[in-house]
Amino acid sequence: MAELIKIRGSVFIGGMLYLPPIQDPSTGMIYEYQADAREFTPYTVNTGRCRVEQEVVIDFVKQRITSFVNTGVTVLKLTAPDGSVEYKQGKASTGGIRVEDEVWKGDAVSLTMRASASNPLRLDAPTVDYSLQITVYKDGTVQVKGSHDGFPCYEFYKQVDFGDFQLLYAHDFRKTGDTPAAMAGDMEYHFEA
Repeated sequence: MAELIKIRGSVFIGGMLYLPPIQDPSTGMIYEYQADAREFTPYTVNTGRCRVEQEVVIDFVKQRITSFVNTGVTVLKLTAPDGSVEYKQGKASTGGIRVEDEVWKGDAVSLTMRASASNPLRLDAPTVDYSLQITVYKDGTVQVKGSHDGFPCYEFYKQVDFGDFQLLYAHDFRKTGDTPAAMAGDMEYHFEA
């Protein structure tokens, strides 16, 4: 029987250093948002290569849950028509990243992991969202039913008693063709693992 089970989730813009540039036709200004320049891996916590990080540690010995959250720094590269470059940066609030609905029953605990965070450099930006209903059993089994936006990449892992991380679910916007516009509106992807 497991003593500690960790659930780790990350939201990131994978496979590129910058999103494709957007040019304002009225000013000629080019806007480029920095991406995370990484691929799928559970080992990027606290590296600054995620938009959202959430980790939940379920302690079956102490019958408690500990949660850790973080957001990455958003960097905007602005290139003026004369070629001059300016950088702006900001960090999204972690207030929308939380654990809710914790219920302990025998050798299991159920909970909901939620995240909602927006680009701190664009006041009108839609939020990146996910919601996972999770049941974790003392034998190491984890059941997940979740929803998320189509953009960017999402990854969720479990780790039992400090062993290797095991992938629970991954979504890659590059394979589905989703763009940042997929963050607007309801979460369109649903999964069970």
